Formats: sequence, C-alpha cells, structure tokens
Amino acid sequence: MGDDRLRVPHEYRVATTRVGGLALTILLLSFGALLPIWNDKEFAPSTKAIGSVLVIGFCLLVVVGVARAGTLVTPEGVTVRGMVRRRRLAWAEIARFGKAPNPNAHAGRGAPAFLTYAFRADGRKVHLPYVDDKHVVVDREVERLNALLAERRGEAG
Repeated sequence: MGDDRLRVPHEYRVATTRVGGLALTILLLSFGALLPIWNDKEFAPSTKAIGSVLVIGFCLLVVVGVARAGTLVTPEGVTVRGMVRRRRLAWAEIARFGKAPNPNAHAGRGAPAFLTYAFRADGRKVHLPYVDDKHVVVDREVERLNALLAERRGEAG
C-alpha cells in the first residue's frame, strides 16, 4: 500500500486555476452591475468614480480572500486562514479531526457535501477550509490528520 502518512508542512487550498475563473466571473459581474450607473446621466462623475472604486475594491477583496484562505498543517499545529482572520491551533489544543455534513450543501451546485473540522479539547470545532469532498478524499484525510495528531501528541508527551 505504501506510505500514506501526511507529510508536514502540508497545505490545503483552492487551485490557482479556480481563483482565475472566480476573478474573471467577478470582474464580468461587477462590470454588469456598474454599467447602469455609468450610463445614467443623473449620477455625477464623482459618484460614478467612487461607486466604481468601491465595487471593484470589494471584488478584489473577495478574490484575494479566497486565494489566501486555506489550511496549513505544520509541525507546530494547524493554521486556518479564512478570508479575514487567521487561527492557529497547537496540537495540544486539538482533541480529534472529524467530518460532518455540510449544512449548506443544498444551497447550490458545487458545494461540498462533507466538511472537515478540528474538534478542540473544550468541545468547540474549527472548520478546515478546502479539506472537503470537493478537494480531497475526506475519509482518507481525516484518517491521516488523526494519525499525525497521535504522532505529534506522542512526541509531546
């Protein structure tokens, strides 16, 4: 079967090609949203410029946020990068890894059916971005993460 251990550091993130597609889609949608404003004679040029900068700035923020989001597994623990905040979990803080059904899977096509979480010792759970059934084989990754957790806790103990 071979060595199926998770090598650290290991990063789970969206593919670059998908970010490019998202950027193109958002760019087209933002131009579509701005076109009526640009064509309306009642808006002052400064209002059009400010609106354009705000819409394009927000779109860039979303694209950069999606590109930067991910899960990083290191010898020290797990770092979860969201669109806005970063969260670090030391191995000692993590009780286990597990999968759970995505409560928003019904919301649209392309949504993952299962998500992976790091369950903390205090009972709270932390979602691990891109460790889902759209990007990896969830059962295998949960097994690999739990094996790494046991290995890291053995080294610490």
